[in-house]
Amino acid sequence: MTALLQADHVVAGHPGRPRVLDDVTLHIERGTRLALLGANGSGKTTLMSVLSGSLEPASGRVLREGEPLDWSRKGLREHRRHVQMVLQDPDAQLFSADVAQDVSFGPMNLGLPVDEVRERVDQSLRLLGADHLAERATHHLSYGERKRVATAGAVAMRPDLLLLDEPTAGLDPAGVRQMREALDRLTAAGTTILMATHDVALALDWADEAAVVCDAAVRQGPVDELLADSGLIARAHLEKPWALALAAALGLDRRPRNLEQAIAMLTDATSTDAPPTGTHDGAAR
Repeated sequence: MTALLQADHVVAGHPGRPRVLDDVTLHIERGTRLALLGANGSGKTTLMSVLSGSLEPASGRVLREGEPLDWSRKGLREHRRHVQMVLQDPDAQLFSADVAQDVSFGPMNLGLPVDEVRERVDQSLRLLGADHLAERATHHLSYGERKRVATAGAVAMRPDLLLLDEPTAGLDPAGVRQMREALDRLTAAGTTILMATHDVALALDWADEAAVVCDAAVRQGPVDELLADSGLIARAHLEKPWALALAAALGLDRRPRNLEQAIAMLTDATSTDAPPTGTHDGAAR
C-alpha cells in the first residue's frame, strides 16, 4: 500500500546548527493516528516542517501518495491542499478580527465560492466543538479556544493529513478533554492525524502508532510496543506511561493503554491469584 505521506532518507536541520534529522524515514498511512514523540530539540518540529512543505530537507525526499513533493511555489500550494500543519502557539496562526473570518482565510484564498467557504467554516468549527465561537472576537478567546480555532482554520482546508504540534500543551484538564473529543471527531470524519506531544499517556491511549525521534533518527512502530521499550524511552529522555510502568512493576505480560484497561488487568490478576472458594490458607476444609 502506498503511504499517504512519506519522508524518505531525509536529512534536515537549520542553518548554523547541527543536523537534527539524519537519514530519517517515516511512513504515514491513510487513517492512522500517529504520535510523534521525543525530547525538546530532538527534531519533532523540524520533521513536521519538512512534511508540511515549509522546510526543504538538505537531502532526501518527501512523497505524497508515492509522488515526490515539488518544492516550487506551485507545487507547495498544491501540497498544502492535502497537508496542513497547526503550530503549538495558536497566536502564530490567528490574524483576523473574529473567529469565522479567521477560519475562512484559507478557503477564501483558494478562490472558493462564498457559500462553500461558509459551509467549510461551519463544518470545521462544529468538528472542533467551537461553532458557538463563530462571532467571537479572536482576542476574547481563552487559550484552549484559540487552539481549537487555529485547528479549525487548518481543517477548513479539508486536508488529507493534519500535523498538530503539541495540541494539548498548556491546556487544563477540561481543555485536554475537549481537544481529545475534537480529535476523535476529526478521525471519524476521515482525517489522518500526526500529533507531536510530550504526553506519553495521551499518546499511548490515543495513537495507533508512534514515531520516536532520538539521536537524529526516527523509530516507528505500534505505540504500545515502542513505549514499553525501556531502552528507547531512556535514550529519548521520555518517561514510560504509568499504565505500562504499572504492568511492568507487577511482572504482568500486558500492555494496558488507559485506565479502563489497567483496571481490567488488575481485576484479572486478582481473580487469578485468589484462592478457590471454600478454602482456607490454600487448604480445603
